[in-house]
Amino acid sequence: MTPSLGRARKTGVAVARYTFRRRFELAPAAADLGLTAMSWWHHVTGVTWQEHAAYGLATLGAAALGWKGLATKHKNIASFGAGGTVVMANTWIGAAMGPSVPSLIAATVTGSAAYAAYGPWLTKQRHERMGLEVKAAKAGVTVGALGTNSESPSLIGASREETKLVKALVAMLSVPQVDVTSLDYTPFGWRATVELPAGRNTAPQKVIAAREQFANNLGLPGRVRLSRGEHDNELIVTLYETDPLAEPILWPGPSTPTCLEPAVLGVDAYGDLVHIPMLYNHVLIGGATDNGKSGLLNVLIGHAVACRDAEVLLIDLKPGAVELGPWRSCALGLADSPSRAMQLLKMIWAEVERRGQYLRDLGEELGKPVKKWVPGEHGPAWFVFIDELAELVRKVPAAAKLVESLLQVARFVGITLVCATQSPSNKVFGGSTDGRQQYQVRIGLGAKESTTANLIFGPGAHGDGWTLDELDAPGKFLRWDREHQEPVEARAYLMTADYIGVMVHQYALADSSEARPHPTETNEPDDDATPPTPPTPPTPPSGPGGGRPVLRAVPTFPDGSEVPDNRQELWQAVEKAGSRGVTISELLALQPDGVASRGGISDPLQVWASQGHIVQAGSRHRSKVWVAAPRRVAKGAPADDQSESATVGG
Repeated sequence: MTPSLGRARKTGVAVARYTFRRRFELAPAAADLGLTAMSWWHHVTGVTWQEHAAYGLATLGAAALGWKGLATKHKNIASFGAGGTVVMANTWIGAAMGPSVPSLIAATVTGSAAYAAYGPWLTKQRHERMGLEVKAAKAGVTVGALGTNSESPSLIGASREETKLVKALVAMLSVPQVDVTSLDYTPFGWRATVELPAGRNTAPQKVIAAREQFANNLGLPGRVRLSRGEHDNELIVTLYETDPLAEPILWPGPSTPTCLEPAVLGVDAYGDLVHIPMLYNHVLIGGATDNGKSGLLNVLIGHAVACRDAEVLLIDLKPGAVELGPWRSCALGLADSPSRAMQLLKMIWAEVERRGQYLRDLGEELGKPVKKWVPGEHGPAWFVFIDELAELVRKVPAAAKLVESLLQVARFVGITLVCATQSPSNKVFGGSTDGRQQYQVRIGLGAKESTTANLIFGPGAHGDGWTLDELDAPGKFLRWDREHQEPVEARAYLMTADYIGVMVHQYALADSSEARPHPTETNEPDDDATPPTPPTPPTPPSGPGGGRPVLRAVPTFPDGSEVPDNRQELWQAVEKAGSRGVTISELLALQPDGVASRGGISDPLQVWASQGHIVQAGSRHRSKVWVAAPRRVAKGAPADDQSESATVGG
């Protein structure tokens, strides 16, 4: 079938459906046009004087009947006579004059008169039927129990499902009618778009809030999902007669070798693949515990590690990094403690600055601005996966500002954050701003409370149909991005532990030299021009050879324990003073860690002194001088090993 024939067929079906739904409203107009067309045909074939006489006698007879009804005050006879007179006059004029202005005027007058009498009757029938439906719904009586004699023109659809749908909404909202603009059958049931009457009490949110009552009124087997359509008064009704996502779907493997193409996360209820555009789009994954957040992360990590133009960095503060730890050998960095997480975030921010400088220098060399980092052309993309963002911010409060800054400015240099959390509120970002606005892709998994949907997708999302509390299995999710703004149920692929092992074996970075390097040359802007000399690409934060980055050492006390994040600068100032020592006044002048009060420095010094980390070495200017205590070197350890290594991923 050619596209033009397909469009014509679709248009014809739509017209037929609309005509069938409005057949009672269109009946008077159809009758008027039919009689007018027949009279014109009679004119073309020729009208004899005997036929003119018959038209005249019929018109006079109808007029006499109407006059008799008026004289005897019989309303029905008068109405029938008046209507017959108008119809016969219209037919006689059409037969006498054919297609002409007088005939069209007569047809218009006839149609108007018909609707003047038919309209009030039809409205009365609708309201009576609506009242009956409302009473039946309140009494718990199904629509089918009312009998066929109670059917009303406004409550009959083009199919059994459409009729049930219209009746359920009319009974629930107490309105004369609703308009079903489309009803499509799907592999799992059907999906309909309904146009509701304008008004606060008939808004789609009202139906969504009372979806259990609506499902009872509908009276069809299956599970109902409701959501708001593109327009304010549109309601999307989806009935799942079967659940195509009931069983887990095993991950089929990487779908692409480049991060320029989207990741395939799973399959939706229509059987379509769910594509997640990760590059240049931060991703937020939220939902209650044990609903599959880590499983989604594994699928997205599997996509990223298989891309030849991407690197992954991981933050997992669960003890032992049990969720993301298996990917350690594939990652550019893995942070499994608060200190390492902070160091990793600082390293990422330094890379943002390096890449920004590189793009600026490259633009100056090419003579035109370069505003976006292109993987494979400028260097690899970085995907930063954070499992349980709320736990990171709770243990490392200073991380909130770094994460917020990365969300705002890291996209243009090819660095994307993929964050999973149970409670994606503004408290996760330190309470100062709502960082959710920076996530261009949001994925919601099952949740027990309706408020979770509002936290992930925005205020009022649950009332618009983003009902995460209806997802009944781990891995089921709803996805929102710029191209998908209606809730469609889907299920993520299941990546088993064995498959993770296969991926790690295949894509592990055996040594630091295997990190994807930055390019050493750029494409020519003009084939005929002499290519400019590109600037030196930014050197990855790594050891010799520009390989994989190594996080700088985490500061530790003399006994080997880690220095808290908010005291690292203070401790480094004490160590830097060496044997000369340092006083509180001298430390206050440095303002380490942003401390500007004497108590903010003296208090931790007293604690460290009681723990043996520092000792007093006399006084200077009537102030105590503090020096770091000698380090306790373990047997067999080198004497210069003064801090815990934070090197990861290798």
